[in-house]
Amino acid sequence: MVRMVGLWELVVAMNAIPGAIGPFFNPEYIAKAGFGMLVAAGLFSVGIPLLLGIALIYFPGAVTTGVLRIQPPAAPESNDTHLLERVAIAALGLWFAVQGVLDGVHAFSRWHLYRRFVEEQYPGATGPAIGTQEFAGLITAVLQLVVGLWLLLGSRGLANALARLRG
Repeated sequence: MVRMVGLWELVVAMNAIPGAIGPFFNPEYIAKAGFGMLVAAGLFSVGIPLLLGIALIYFPGAVTTGVLRIQPPAAPESNDTHLLERVAIAALGLWFAVQGVLDGVHAFSRWHLYRRFVEEQYPGATGPAIGTQEFAGLITAVLQLVVGLWLLLGSRGLANALARLRG
């Protein structure tokens, strides 16, 4: 389960990437906020979940015994934990896929409203066809949908890979 939390943190880091790099495409925003502040915000929103996820995936024993002070239980049946991991990975994938579709619909509707607002308020005006938040939302939703479908459809292979990592 600690590795599942690590996987969750990796997905959080991946979801934060479009929002972290989006402001770099707007020179006015860089001038207003400052390049260093944007880099620091990007590292904070992507780097910390990424490092935490990697630590939780590759060092679950150190986290549970060292940080949480939980002693490992007696060795359970490997078939029981393997099946439980497959179910947990598939459930997580289903949740990501559904949430990705819902977030995509939300971001698409915001983009559509943004486009209509610009066309009605400023006829003949030129500018970006999509706002930075809407673009980042669409990219994040697609990424979340892809990861969700991968977890949902590849739960057996991922559970086998985690079992091989355990040794």
